[in-house]
Amino acid sequence: MRAARLLEILLEMREEMEREERRTSYLEGERRGGVIRTRARGTVAIVGDIHGDLETMRIILREAERKADSLVLLGDYIDRGPPEGQVGVLEELYSLKMTMGERAVILRGNHEPGFGIASSPHDFPMALRLLFGETWRELYDASVKLFEAMPHALILEGGLLALHGGPPVEPAPDPFTYLASGRERGRLVEILFNDPTEAPVEAAPSPRGAGFVWGAAVTRRALNIVGAQLIVRGHEAPPEGFKFNHGKKVVTLFSRLGLPYLNSRAAFMLCAPEDISSPESCIITVTR
Repeated sequence: MRAARLLEILLEMREEMEREERRTSYLEGERRGGVIRTRARGTVAIVGDIHGDLETMRIILREAERKADSLVLLGDYIDRGPPEGQVGVLEELYSLKMTMGERAVILRGNHEPGFGIASSPHDFPMALRLLFGETWRELYDASVKLFEAMPHALILEGGLLALHGGPPVEPAPDPFTYLASGRERGRLVEILFNDPTEAPVEAAPSPRGAGFVWGAAVTRRALNIVGAQLIVRGHEAPPEGFKFNHGKKVVTLFSRLGLPYLNSRAAFMLCAPEDISSPESCIITVTR
């Protein structure tokens, strides 16, 4: 792909994300800032971290597009993959958004930098430099603007809460404040970085150096605030591509294969509204 075409893709996708946010309607639900709340209808496919693994992403999307009415991606599209794969994943996201519109919800992960929040290691700038030379900075700046326009949380009413890391540990009076619809830094960092724990604690500082590990009490509170049964998130690489926490009220999905990760399978979900209460029935795993 030429640099000019990638720049065009980044700018067009950002404009579409910003249009969606301005018009606020979301398939008869609503969007406020970085948070979408809508109804669970039909079968939804949910995809975890990709990290530049274009091959596995395409395998998953072929299955999802045959069986799902809508698609949710949980973030972490770049970093830790081959340069061509990272750029190819962005191109695939563009195609999904332009084809599916609001039926494709592309959430931000912690590896999508923006608003002064970034992860380390962050090799996406090097990938752009290797592929596009001196134009890398313009492409990187356009990428960051796109990432800042992405939503970061989706509520399917009565069904599930989808985000990259986890729910904030402190309560709030309504779902939109709780989930940082205005992209307030403190809560947004938690949404992008938090991890569940089975330890008998409510919350503790994360060993990642950002966010918290959260316990079952926070899960119960989060589900009550947003009116859902299940939290679906990414951010970790379980050996089988998925794991459950807190009595199967939290599902972690990882949809990438290959080094530097050691998981033997990638996983995604295909879930009808009536199946959300038994999430194990929705898990599909992939190998090459």
